Amino acid sequence: MSMTIEAGAGSIGRAFGPRLARSLAVLIALLAGWIAAMAIVTALAGPLVPAVIVIGPTAASHLPEGAGMLGGGPRRVIVTGEAPHFVRSLYASGAWLVLPALRNGCLDLGG
Repeated sequence: MSMTIEAGAGSIGRAFGPRLARSLAVLIALLAGWIAAMAIVTALAGPLVPAVIVIGPTAASHLPEGAGMLGGGPRRVIVTGEAPHFVRSLYASGAWLVLPALRNGCLDLGG
């Protein structure tokens, strides 16, 4: 048995950890960037977005006037509204994050 083969096998295992950590860091950064981009687009689009999902500690209890709740739970709700600064008013009401949503859920295939 050669010592070179055993030393080479050990060095491959040690390089796997940092590569995995870098890959996970890149994946997390891409996901965070995508969520931030969607939040910015939602804030800028305003009433063009048919419905939004509001995430926050008291999302269901602090909706602004003119907001129609379509569904959800205590920390997330799907809301619709027609006001020009609708998304900004959701953030002013205490929302942590506002993202675009479909009125009938993820599988809204009908136009």
